[in-house]
Amino acid sequence: MPIVRKSVFGKGELHLITSTCFRHQEKLGLEKHRDLLCQLLEQLRVKYRFKIAGYVVMPSNFHVLISEPEMETAEEVILTLRQRFQRRYNTSARVDESAWEKTMADKHIVGADQIVASLNFLHQAPVKAGLAIHATDWEWSSARSYAELPEGVVTVDPTDDPRAKLQP
Repeated sequence: MPIVRKSVFGKGELHLITSTCFRHQEKLGLEKHRDLLCQLLEQLRVKYRFKIAGYVVMPSNFHVLISEPEMETAEEVILTLRQRFQRRYNTSARVDESAWEKTMADKHIVGADQIVASLNFLHQAPVKAGLAIHATDWEWSSARSYAELPEGVVTVDPTDDPRAKLQP
């Protein structure tokens, strides 16, 4: 039987959280749905007082690198994000089905090397998926912030490590 890893809270680590759409369907395939998820993420960032070091919203999943919230846990924040999105998505799409897989991945990121590697993974995901030619072309990512271009809806608190900077 696989060992279930429990998250350890209160250590001030960053969390790389991945959440996948139900049955890998592209529920975030439309711009309006990606925009909605970004708006909800920003609202929760303000409400629960946490920092977003990086994020990317893909057609069938999203990844977010966040600090531990001052209120609640990172897991509770993402569960709230998923619930709010599902309610709005189901109303918009006029469906009554699950938007998300039941499980989500939460990896603790410790140290500058892991942070830079995680950000590189986030920013290159749209390029590897063939959604953009350059990481900065994908609007639903923190890559634009790291390239010092105008940001989208989500406020990013970029790391100071020069290895994380992107060329515009």
